[in-house]
Amino acid sequence: MTGKVKIQHLHPIFVHFPQALFPVAFAALCIYLLTGVREFETGAFVAALFGALAAPVTTATGFFDWWNRYQAYLTSVFKIKITGSFVLMALAGPAILLRAFHPDLAVLPLEGLGWAYFGLLAACTATCVVLGHYGGKLVFH
Repeated sequence: MTGKVKIQHLHPIFVHFPQALFPVAFAALCIYLLTGVREFETGAFVAALFGALAAPVTTATGFFDWWNRYQAYLTSVFKIKITGSFVLMALAGPAILLRAFHPDLAVLPLEGLGWAYFGLLAACTATCVVLGHYGGKLVFH
């Protein structure tokens, strides 16, 4: 590439999808566990599915932004964000596949696979918090 590509704010636009959807998925699953209202569990799956679909696009725009805006300069913040992006996708994939192939895994009371799903969504949420924190370090330095 010989110059900067003039597509500003592409990554900040896309990053809001997984950053919002995974916490919403985890919150909806927790509400389901508290209330037993099955629609919250279905909503958790749908939110996680869309978050998982958005994560690769968000990662790609992040790489594009890093290359274009920061000249691919590899600081500790970028190392954490790059690693975290792949960790998020590695957690989201199994969560979605687990729920897709075992639609009744969250039947109350939760058992083995249901707790695994819960843990994966919690880990996705925690990863989003870390990624958001370090993204904020870049934006609000």
